[in-house]
This record gives sequence, C-alpha cells and structure tokens, in this order.
Amino acid sequence: MTLTVTELNIPGYEKVVKAYDMASGLRAIIAVHNTNLGPAVGGTRLFPYASEDEALTDVLRLSRGMTYKSSLAGLPFGGGKAVIIANPEDKNPQLLLAFAKFVDSLKGKYICAEDMNTTSADMEVIRTATPFVAGLERDGGDPSPFTALGVFSCIEATAKKLGIPMSGLHVAVQGIGAVGRRLIEHLCEAGCRVSVADRNGHKVNEVIEALGVKGVHPDNILFTECDILAPCAMGAILNDNTINQLQCKAVVGAANNQLAEPRHARRLQDLDILYAPDYLVNAGGITNVAIERQVGGYNMKDAVKAARHIGQRLLDLYAYAEEHNITTAEAADRMAEQRFNKK
Repeated sequence: MTLTVTELNIPGYEKVVKAYDMASGLRAIIAVHNTNLGPAVGGTRLFPYASEDEALTDVLRLSRGMTYKSSLAGLPFGGGKAVIIANPEDKNPQLLLAFAKFVDSLKGKYICAEDMNTTSADMEVIRTATPFVAGLERDGGDPSPFTALGVFSCIEATAKKLGIPMSGLHVAVQGIGAVGRRLIEHLCEAGCRVSVADRNGHKVNEVIEALGVKGVHPDNILFTECDILAPCAMGAILNDNTINQLQCKAVVGAANNQLAEPRHARRLQDLDILYAPDYLVNAGGITNVAIERQVGGYNMKDAVKAARHIGQRLLDLYAYAEEHNITTAEAADRMAEQRFNKK
C-alpha cells in the first residue's frame, strides 16, 4: 500500500490532511478543528463529491461543528471529521483499510466513527488496522438510534415551547436515512401527523406503507405547511432561496450545518421561526460514543437517558437566547465556546 498524505494549511484548524492511495483508489480528507477538550472525534462520511474542493468545504464545516457539538454536550472530545470521496457502491475492504492507515497516521489525534454511507460493520474493518475507532458493533454500535431519539426529544421540547400537543403536531421530515427513518417511527408512535420526502422513492413508498405517513415531492418538502420542519439530509438547506418560502413554526432536525451562513439564523428569527441549533439537536450519536468510552464500559440505559435529556438542554438554550436577546444559533455558539475556549 502506497499511501500519500499531504498536509493542508487551513487557518483556524489544528490539522487538515488529505490522502491518496493508488491501489485502493482512496481519496480522503481528515480535518481536526480543535482538541482543547480531548481527541477529535467525528464520523467518516463517504460521498461522491463533485470535486476535492467541495469535499474540503464539507469536512471543514463538519469538523468545526463537531467541536461545538461535543463542547455543548459536555463531552471530553474535540472536533474532527473525515470524508472519503467515493460512490457508496464502490466501498470495499481494501478502501476501508487504506483509510484506516490514514487515520492511524494521526496517532490518535482523530478518532473516526460511522457517518453517511459508513456503518458500524465498516468500523470493525477499520479497527483491524487502527485502534482509533469508535461506534464498534461490540460496543455501542450504530449511533443513529440515539441520534434519532435525541432529535425526537428536541421536537417534544419545541412542541412544548410552541404550546402544541404531540397528538396535534404536524412534522415534515426531509430525508429517510438511518436517523430519519427512526425519527419518523418515534413521531408516529407519539401520534403526530407526519409528511416525508426522500430522493429515494423506494424509501418513501416503504415508510408510507409501513407507517401511514404522507409522501411529499422532495422539491416541496421544505415548503410544506407544518408545525415543525425536520431536515435529516444534507446541510445548507436554510439559505436565501429557501427561508422566505418556509411555512413552519420551527426547524428541528438531524442534518448537520443546516444554516448556509450564520446570518440566516437572524432571518429565521425575524420571520418568527424557532430554530433549534442542529449540533445540539443531533448530539445523541456522539453522546453514545462517549458512553462507549466511560469507566465500566458501555451501558445502553445511560445512552437512552442521555439522548432523552437533549430536549431539556434545548429548552435551556431557548431560555438563554431569550434572556440575552440573541438568536438560538448565537446562544449555542456562545455556550459551546465558553467551555472549549477555557482549556
């Protein structure tokens, strides 16, 4: 294996490296944003980016978000992320092992876990070549159920804030991936009315048949008239083109980096749309990883309890934002920075 690793000088980031391996076809980037609170922990996203620049932009945004996510959640982790530039159908053990060597070259500064198009089974393969892996099947495994539970608890909290009972709540869910699918199940069990959309029509048809939800064209889901919009797909969906067309009272979802730019939080507030900061809402997965590493080993009851508590943390953030007359996004950043900048 001939792995070529190149360091990139990115201001504001502790370490950004890209790797290429001719034998496996690996093209990947790891970004470590900040390790003041501990090693940078973050998922590995495998996606067919149109260019290396697009992949770099995504990994930088995601790694920074992980710093803030772990800090706000009170975890002993810094922020990092990895992206592999590939089609999901091209994933194979050789590619994963080359990536494992890449992770290992950072000597523990970055600990990888699963993310979009990677699984806990993939992490087991990676673990054969590096110890710097979390989310293993032997431990907490797939973190997406805990991410989904945390998002659901935040929707419950936001419904309470809005004064709407769960039995009368209409939620529009964008994206039926591992998190979105479980979130829809929780919402249906709570008696909510649910509209769903995904680019994969088979997923939409399956969830309509299984749970009796309403399908919406993926181009229209963001603009569905509803109480809460739950973005659970890609980021930057709250932007100049979409915000003015929203017909929801609040945005509470699992997708990372939902705001295209920080200023969009102010625009949402001006429109009286309550925004739940995504890196607080989707912290159930990284919290599950932290519980894997606690003294005494993994305990699922602890993971469930922690995910359910995220809703209360969101209510506390809403109150903080109101008290200080700032947006919820500003409140989340301020609370996170107060912790990781102390170190």
